[in-house]
Amino acid sequence: MKLGLAFSGSGAGALSAHILAQRLRDNALEIGMLSTCSLAALPAMLWSRGVSQEETGELLEAVSRSATPVQGVELLDRMGVFRHKPSCELAVSSVDVPTGVTVIYSDLLHSDAWNLKVLPLSGNEREALCATLCPWRGATPYPARGMQLCDFSVRYGCPFFPLKMAGMERLLSFSFAGGELPAQIAADALISLTGKNADFHCTITGPEAIEPFLQARLEELYQMWLF
Repeated sequence: MKLGLAFSGSGAGALSAHILAQRLRDNALEIGMLSTCSLAALPAMLWSRGVSQEETGELLEAVSRSATPVQGVELLDRMGVFRHKPSCELAVSSVDVPTGVTVIYSDLLHSDAWNLKVLPLSGNEREALCATLCPWRGATPYPARGMQLCDFSVRYGCPFFPLKMAGMERLLSFSFAGGELPAQIAADALISLTGKNADFHCTITGPEAIEPFLQARLEELYQMWLF
């Protein structure tokens, strides 16, 4: 069974998204593809490149100290993190603010639809992260390829659509709610609505909620994955 995992949200738990992904893998729930947007895209990117949990924590702390999200992503780029060979397929989603066109960075997907652009993720990791991190920490839309890109979830909610495009047979959605900006609050509401279209949706309030969630719901996830 092909299992797709969607991460979104800018709340306190978003920077622990990699821990949840790894704990699912440790419990034999193998992830076929990861789709992400918002702040959760940062740890998701690092996890998909095989960066250890300890190193990920250090890198995310360095990004958090940066003056802007773009400077934080540029720091990761200079450190060569994006040159690591991917260990899991990843899609990073954003949206063009003026037109509403969805922009997905992925090495697996393809599209020529007028309202959906799919760009390679390899070589464009910096652009993909800078786009989806807006409006984290008040960042304005990111200019790229004649577009003004921002977090996909601000307009469309849960980023599970790339998983369906890739043929994932079971979709898990996790939202790390709690962003303080009006746009992030609105995004959390949209995610809670659209996330219900996945086979399983859960809101994670903070990093301390990951273990209790797994203890309470792991058997349910096994049943869903197997049947």
